[in-house]
Amino acid sequence: MSLTLLLATALALMGTGLLSTLVAVRLVDGGVSDAASGVILACYFVGLTIGTLVLAPTIGRVGNARAFTAFTALNVSVCLAHGFIEPGATWALLRGLTGFSMAGLLMTVESWLNAETGTAQRGRVMAAYLIALYVGTGLGQLLLPVWPETGLEAFAIAALAISLAAILVSLTRMPQPSLHEASRLPFQELAREVPLGWAGAWLSGFVVGGIYASVPVTARASGLGAPEIAALMAAFIGGGLAGQWPFGNLSDRMDRRRVLLLVTTLLVALCFVLPMLNGSGTPVGWAGAFAFGALAFALYPLAVAHTLDRVGSDRSLPAAAQTLLASSIGSIVAPIVLPFASSALGSDAFYGVNGSLAAVFAGLVLWRMARVEGVPQEEYKPVPTTTAVVYELHPGIEEPPHPPGSGRSGAAAGA
Repeated sequence: MSLTLLLATALALMGTGLLSTLVAVRLVDGGVSDAASGVILACYFVGLTIGTLVLAPTIGRVGNARAFTAFTALNVSVCLAHGFIEPGATWALLRGLTGFSMAGLLMTVESWLNAETGTAQRGRVMAAYLIALYVGTGLGQLLLPVWPETGLEAFAIAALAISLAAILVSLTRMPQPSLHEASRLPFQELAREVPLGWAGAWLSGFVVGGIYASVPVTARASGLGAPEIAALMAAFIGGGLAGQWPFGNLSDRMDRRRVLLLVTTLLVALCFVLPMLNGSGTPVGWAGAFAFGALAFALYPLAVAHTLDRVGSDRSLPAAAQTLLASSIGSIVAPIVLPFASSALGSDAFYGVNGSLAAVFAGLVLWRMARVEGVPQEEYKPVPTTTAVVYELHPGIEEPPHPPGSGRSGAAAGA
C-alpha cells in the first residue's frame, strides 16, 4: 500500500471538501436564490459524471502521475477562480470543472492503488482508501471557520491543500498501470435485471448529493455561522465513515437485501424524528447528522454489492460502472429538487423528501424479497466499494476485490 497516495488523496479531498461547503455558503451570502444555488451546485455532479465516462483513455495514455498532476492543476485553477468571480451563473461552469477534475483525480488514485496491490491485501488497501476519503473531506469542513468567508483566503487554503497532493504524487516512484478494456452493459438492462441495485445507487446519490449541496445552504439560511456549518458537515461525513464497516460486515452474514431494508427503514424513522428535535447547530443536531450520515453513506456500497451478487462475474465490471452512473444521476437531481421542496414545505423538506424516497425504496425491497430468492452465501466473491473505472484502468484483474464493509459478488445471474 502506498501511504503517499493515501495522504495525497486525503489532502485533495480536504481542499475539495472545503471548497464545496464554501461555495454553498458564498452563494447564500451573495444573494443567489435557493433554486439557482441548487442548480449551480448540481453542476459538480454533472462534471463528475462526464469525467467518469470520458477520462479513462486519457489516464491510460499519459500515465497516472502525469494525469494526477494535470487534474490537480485544473482543480487548483478552478478553485482560485472562485475568488475572482462574483457568485452567480458563472459558478455553474466552475462547479462542473471541479467535478470533472475530481473524477479524473479519483480514478487515477484508485487504479494506481489496485495496480500495486495483491489480492490478499486489496481489501485492506481499499478500506484505507475510503478512510482517507472521508477523513480528508471531514477535515476540509473544519477549515471553513479558519479564514474570513468573504475574501480570497479560504479559496486559497483549499487550493493549497490540493496543490500539496500534486507534490506528493509527482515525487513517487510507484509503477503506473496501463489501460484495461472492459465490456459494457446497457443501463436499461441493468435497471431491469437488478432494480434494487439501480434504485439503491440512485437513492444513495440523491441523499448524499443533498447532504453536500443543500445542507450548507439551508443551514446558512437558518442563521448558522461558519463554525456551526463546519461541525454539522463534519458530523454527516463522520457518520458515513463510522457506518461503513458495521453495515458492510452485516451484509456479508445475511441476505444483503435485509440490510438494505434495515438501513432504509432506519433512515425513514430518522427523517421523521429529526425535524421534531429542532436541534440545528446543537449537540443533538450533530448527533442526528452523524446517525443520518452513517445510514446514507452505507447505501451505495450495499447497492453495488447487491448488484454484483446478481449479474455474474462476466458482467460485474460494466454493472459496477452503471451503478456509479445511477448514483451520479441522483446526485445531480438532489440539489435541483430540494430547494423547490424547501420553498413549498419549509426548512424540514430535506428530511421529508429523503424520508419519502427511502420509504418507497424500502417498499421495493420488500416486493423483490417476496418475488426473488436471495443469493446463497457460498456463491459470494469479493468486490470493492470504489468507482468501477478502477477495473477499466487496471491491467489483468482476474477477480473483483473486496474491502471490509463493501460486500461480495457472485456468479449467480438473474434478478
